Amino acid sequence: MILKGGGIHRFKEHLAKYPGNVAGCPKVGPEVQHARNQSIENWKDKKRKQQEIYEEENPYGPDPGDEESYDVSNTEAAPTRHGPTAATRGRKRGIATPSIGKYFKPRTGPGDQPTIKSVLQGEEVKLKTDLCMVRWFIDASLPFNASNSIFYQPMLDAVCAYDSGYKGPNFNSLRGPLLAKCVEETRNFVDGFRKTWRQTGCTIMADGWTDRKRRTLINFLVYCPKGTIFLKSVDATESSKTAEFLFRLFRDVVNFVGAEHVDHFITDNASNMVAAGRRLEDEFPSIYWSPCAAHCLNLVLSDFGKENLVKTTVPHASSITKYIYNHCYPLYLMRKFTKGHEILRPVQTRFATNFVALQSIYKHKADLHAMVVCSEWTNSAYYKDPQGKKFTKAVLDQNFWKDCAVVCQLSEPIVRVLRIVDSDERPAMGYLFAAFHASREEIEKRFQRKKDLVKPFLEYIDARWDKHFDKNIHAAGFWFNPNNQYNDQLREKYSFTTSGVLDIIEKYAGKDIALRSSLTREMRIFRMGEGDFGRSTAINDRQHMLADLELNLDEAEADTMEENEVMAAVNENVLDDLDIAFDEGLEASPSAAAEVQDWAPFY
Repeated sequence: MILKGGGIHRFKEHLAKYPGNVAGCPKVGPEVQHARNQSIENWKDKKRKQQEIYEEENPYGPDPGDEESYDVSNTEAAPTRHGPTAATRGRKRGIATPSIGKYFKPRTGPGDQPTIKSVLQGEEVKLKTDLCMVRWFIDASLPFNASNSIFYQPMLDAVCAYDSGYKGPNFNSLRGPLLAKCVEETRNFVDGFRKTWRQTGCTIMADGWTDRKRRTLINFLVYCPKGTIFLKSVDATESSKTAEFLFRLFRDVVNFVGAEHVDHFITDNASNMVAAGRRLEDEFPSIYWSPCAAHCLNLVLSDFGKENLVKTTVPHASSITKYIYNHCYPLYLMRKFTKGHEILRPVQTRFATNFVALQSIYKHKADLHAMVVCSEWTNSAYYKDPQGKKFTKAVLDQNFWKDCAVVCQLSEPIVRVLRIVDSDERPAMGYLFAAFHASREEIEKRFQRKKDLVKPFLEYIDARWDKHFDKNIHAAGFWFNPNNQYNDQLREKYSFTTSGVLDIIEKYAGKDIALRSSLTREMRIFRMGEGDFGRSTAINDRQHMLADLELNLDEAEADTMEENEVMAAVNENVLDDLDIAFDEGLEASPSAAAEVQDWAPFY
């Protein structure tokens, strides 16, 4: 090939058949053409970013010089020190789906062009190839759901694009240099979050647990708007978990992340963790410590379990479920009458198991009643067995169902809030304050005629709020939620949250008077809906940025995830009818029982 003028950039355009400056090469293959196209597009992206950064810093200066000789295939160039530009801020956050990169032309994605050879292959060749894959899965004892991995198809694409001579890495390569390379890539990925930490601040979460070998481990995770990452795990088995030890450990983690980047530190509610968290606040005045909200709500339900009403109801329900799931024929009958539904099944919520189980069994009350009075059950040998008779009596015990309904009414609002704060789908800080208060008010509303019964439960809720939840950071989360701020009734009801926001500003800004003034000015702009907050787009999104006040999940989630469905408030008339029926020792009317099914959560 003879080059008659032009630089490396024009040569790339020649190979890529890029229109405009030079004619395309008629002999270039599709892989080379695709690689050169990617190289040109990367070069243009780099030029665009440089131009945007330069214009931000030098609005009246000349354009930066061209760098056609820059080799954009060098992916190890030093990262820029500048912040995100308009182009990068608009990109979708999160981890992109892996691909085979710029080295090979994609063939299996939507809109990709497959090779002629692959199109002409028959069904028999495809079947034999699939059988080779499944034999490897079986021989290696791999679960078939491994094929759901986002890296599965990109791996096959890369192997096919390499050509038929590809030989897979051996055992030593996999566990040696390739594993080290993956660790390095993961470390670089985690380091990429540090830029976000510097811009927006972050929250550190300490999660202590015990593994199967009885080792005490403390995992540290860092949350920021870009996402949550695992930072490190500390084996604290050999150390006494005193407040002093935990404080030193927390301090080291904060210094590693950067104290100036950490806004919030979360631990569980153990006394040593609480003491260490408070010492951390003293050491770093700009950091707020708070206990885990999910753990706090779990402790509220644990306090509920101290009451005799719950102590007697939970074992009774447990005896019913244990008998059914320990005997084949009763289990068959139960599934027949519930149309295949389980009365006890795993749920996404990791806490409050007893109360979730009670709500689940109460949902199938009518089905269990129909089961124990049907001829199939009464004519079976199980019905005449002493354990079967005890089971039948337990199902037909109306006092149990009355107590079960009361416990469900008491616990359902708290479980509802627990589902929200224990979810990994969205941050809960913006509506935890309102959710907790709404749940307490809902319980009080449901038991207006039974204030003596509900009084100890409300005292448990108030005690946990005063001890764990009554913090400025939760008040600030409520205040900065647009759905709360622009609701006149809510803002007036919880007007005292403004004081919590000011406390946070004073603590964060310290002695910087100018920063305090700037932050309070921004508060006023947000509060009055001025500037961009008053634009039609911002006004329309006020109700959609966070969960709504009623704590309902999105309709799509409610349709596809039955365990996360948030039910409406209890119909007081229906509850009154049930109370009368229970007090008289009679079975509730079918219509009333059917209406109760409408509010009982589905688990």
